[in-house]
Amino acid sequence: MKDPHQNPSWLLRFSATMVRWVFGLLLLATLLLVSGWGLLNGWIVPRIDEFRPRLEKQASQAMGAVVQIGSIAATPQGLLPTFELHDVVVLDSQGHEAVRLARIVATPSLRSLLRGGLEQLYIDAPALDMRRSADGRFFVAGLDLSGNDAGDPGVADWLLAQREIVVRHGALRWTDELRDAPLLALQEVDIVLRHSGRRHAMRLDATPPPAWGSRFSLRGDFRQPLLWTRSGEWQSWGGQVYAEFPWVDLAQLRRHTRPGDLGIAVEQGVGALRVWGDVAAGAVQGGVADVALAGVNATTGPGLQPLVLHAVQGRVAAHRLAKGFTFSTKGLQFQTDDDLVWPGGNVALTYTDKEGAIPAYGELHADRLDLSVLRRVANRLPLGDVVHGALQSYAPAGLVETLDLSWQGAASAPTQYRGRGRVTGLEVAAQKAEGQRAATPGVRGADVEFDLNQSGGRAVVAMKQGAFDLPGIFDEPVMPFDEFGADARWQVDGDKWALQMDNVKFANADAQGRVRLAWRTSDPEKSGSRSRFPGVLDLTGSLSRAQAQRVHRYLPSALDAHARDYVRDAVQSGAVTGAQFRIKGDLHDLPFRDPRQGEFRIAAQLRNVVYDYAPARLLPAGSRPWPALTQLGGELVFERAGMRVNQATGRLAGMPQSRVVRTDASIPD
Repeated sequence: MKDPHQNPSWLLRFSATMVRWVFGLLLLATLLLVSGWGLLNGWIVPRIDEFRPRLEKQASQAMGAVVQIGSIAATPQGLLPTFELHDVVVLDSQGHEAVRLARIVATPSLRSLLRGGLEQLYIDAPALDMRRSADGRFFVAGLDLSGNDAGDPGVADWLLAQREIVVRHGALRWTDELRDAPLLALQEVDIVLRHSGRRHAMRLDATPPPAWGSRFSLRGDFRQPLLWTRSGEWQSWGGQVYAEFPWVDLAQLRRHTRPGDLGIAVEQGVGALRVWGDVAAGAVQGGVADVALAGVNATTGPGLQPLVLHAVQGRVAAHRLAKGFTFSTKGLQFQTDDDLVWPGGNVALTYTDKEGAIPAYGELHADRLDLSVLRRVANRLPLGDVVHGALQSYAPAGLVETLDLSWQGAASAPTQYRGRGRVTGLEVAAQKAEGQRAATPGVRGADVEFDLNQSGGRAVVAMKQGAFDLPGIFDEPVMPFDEFGADARWQVDGDKWALQMDNVKFANADAQGRVRLAWRTSDPEKSGSRSRFPGVLDLTGSLSRAQAQRVHRYLPSALDAHARDYVRDAVQSGAVTGAQFRIKGDLHDLPFRDPRQGEFRIAAQLRNVVYDYAPARLLPAGSRPWPALTQLGGELVFERAGMRVNQATGRLAGMPQSRVVRTDASIPD
């Protein structure tokens, strides 16, 4: 039998050959590496200064500018040495000295050499001039670092492609010709630039002049686009920037920033400031600012009055969208120049413009929104003419504890909307009827929880020591209440409105009772008003107590004025121990003389009433007054156009022996 070990297979022979070749190549590479290392450290490093002309040429080619090196020293450190350069001069395109650097430490690595750069470049105590020209190009020490075709891209590409550049204890003079800003001289400037893959991290710490503020920090974290080969085209980058100013004078800072970048131009203010910004395509698209400032003077939109604040602190954020914007605050507190205090609430507003068939859309979320302060500063905020006018007309006040609002269409005339929230201490001014505009009620001191949309909504209303203002309904439109509570629901269908109020409870100095009502707009074709107003009412209620002399106060203005005046003059004092009232029908036809038109009836139980049934103003001139009824008890009824007293008992004034027993009296009209 044949021994397989005496005749190895072709695969085994091939593998053995490959192993010998691999070991040979590794041995050769090791010998070359050792030889190269020995050559570098044994011959080149001690004579590095002799290679200075060649290094100057290579550096000039890499940077796209003439580089002159005074002297070079190399120190063995690890596999590759570290190089220290002295008196490095960079010449601009005209051959003038652009910058002189006293000391530079360059540390290469195998990885950086493969990329044609350095692992770290350290620059000690440079003095640099930076300038932005009127056409937006950036120059450092006379070298164009714009990173675009407008200037030499080599310098920016080479610098921003290095793995790490560190500047310590530098001096920087910044001139901005684009904004015509004054020269800014910064001391103790520390700069770190890091590049890894597509990522660029930057940081600058500097000390400004004393009047400008304290030492500040600027940082950036950016990514260049995928497959982008040029690191110097920073206009294509996206990422985040951060700025921290422990103390700064905003009047000085604004000279070096673009006024109104985020819709707010700050003219004055001192204090602490931290800002985060989002960058896309080399431009700031929005940001977040933490502020703790005093003496702020800001303009929030063109044509608006300045907003002057004694103090402001909290967080403000604003971002541009493709077709809109977002704006928000968090824990924002401020005190205006007229000592109004914003309580420190949160607001988040998002708005997108109409695009094609897609309507405009907005969302507003807020809490602790002080309406009285908002109204006072409304003319200084970019809220639009419609909102400005509404705030001035309705003069709202109160604290919006929570608010969630969304809408489609223009904010002044939305096609759809939805809102829910809670307001405490609500005040809204009533509006009298004017032209085609119907009167609207007002309120003071109400706590309201609501949920509404364009089709209707609901609300729970509670009030203590408040009031309603009902113009056009009562002669005395302001109705104060010690307590009031109601559940309300309403529907809206075009110009058809409907309102229902259940569980209405109220109490004030005049009366205490309960009411249930339903109201809707009239049909213009059926109503005698030929309009949808004053509407159709269905009201049922009762009083547990009332002051008799105040009954006239609650008779609707739609009743004949002579009837209301008669009740006012005739019922002079006394108590109502119980009352029932019912109103049903088109308010235009009140008091419903024709029973087919509706119902109007108020029945009250009286006690100890003084009833002057023939007031002096109704008597002929010079006639003697009629004796009033005193200690009157019985039932007082207003029904349709008439009034009557049922089962009345009492006495005649001035006639102590007289007595009225179970008397009925009536006035048909």
